[in-house]
Amino acid sequence: MNFLICIFLICCAYQFLYQWVLLFSIKKGKAHSDAIQKLTKEAVSVVICAKDEQENLEKNLPFIFQQVYPDFEVIVVDDGSIIPFTMQHSQLKIIRIPEAEKVGQGKKYALQKGVEAASKPWILLTDADCQPVSENWIAEMMKNAVPPYKIVLGVSPYNIKKGLLNSLIEYETAQTALQYLGFALLGNPYMSVGRNVLYAAELLKSKKWNPQELAIASGDDDLAMQTLATAENTNVCFSQKSFTTSEAKSTWQEWVTQKKRHYQSGSMYRLRDKILLGSYLSSKLVLYLAFCIMMVLGNVYSAAVLLLIYVGINTLLQFILHRFTQLNTRWYSSFITDFLYCIFTVTLGLFSTTTSSHRWK
Repeated sequence: MNFLICIFLICCAYQFLYQWVLLFSIKKGKAHSDAIQKLTKEAVSVVICAKDEQENLEKNLPFIFQQVYPDFEVIVVDDGSIIPFTMQHSQLKIIRIPEAEKVGQGKKYALQKGVEAASKPWILLTDADCQPVSENWIAEMMKNAVPPYKIVLGVSPYNIKKGLLNSLIEYETAQTALQYLGFALLGNPYMSVGRNVLYAAELLKSKKWNPQELAIASGDDDLAMQTLATAENTNVCFSQKSFTTSEAKSTWQEWVTQKKRHYQSGSMYRLRDKILLGSYLSSKLVLYLAFCIMMVLGNVYSAAVLLLIYVGINTLLQFILHRFTQLNTRWYSSFITDFLYCIFTVTLGLFSTTTSSHRWK
């Protein structure tokens, strides 16, 4: 029993140290980002890949056209849509890809077409179902595009709704942000969210997708970062005016399918990234397993006390994450969502290694 207690405490300490180091880096990075006042006015190409997204485009494109920025274009890559997109605007360029042309390739092919068509020195990526929260989205992202930076990571939360699934999605999104933003600020950028990320055009145009990357539907965001991002060229934008939001999946089946597709690209991460991310999840899993074994063996009091300690400190850390990023608004329910996050992430991560999909929609 003492062995289980030691295992629990070691995993607990690792969880807190891991999160605190990332939170500290985010605190420093946010202060630096907030202090930037100079606006870089270089022109921007907003690139959106869309497949059967006419309703979302008609809803969200007006918010992009309303951006207060001196020079930008919007490129929509119509990826073999069944319903043709017909919206017209002076700043809009539509690229149509017939389904036959793609030959089964996923979103990365459409993205490459949009990037090739971009005529501006900066490329800002988002999705058809995403909506900027302010008219200063482009401007706030570009404030952080100062030399020597060529990549700016943005934040893109999902809209908050009632229900356990939405709470879990919000928690998972916050944990992902904690890691990709925190590690980028620590000098180890490993991923972005394709819903909100800015690249120097010449850098993104240099990305050539290899056959292994093209063989899976996911990875248009994180696998690009794996090969293009460095400690020296990557910055983070924390301004709430730079956020983009989108609707989360509304059913468990849709969400599970989405996450299995997303996790496929993890096998192509650098070894150090696999170790860092894997250690966070595995230590959390071992912690919960140790608790369950103690309960089964009858040491209910010790197990309950240890779990209360973990839950209390973890909830405090989630509150701090919310204060720094405005994510994870339901931090107070992390005693439930943290357990679900652990179980689903580990399980879906394992399942994703046995399945492969070319389709991104």
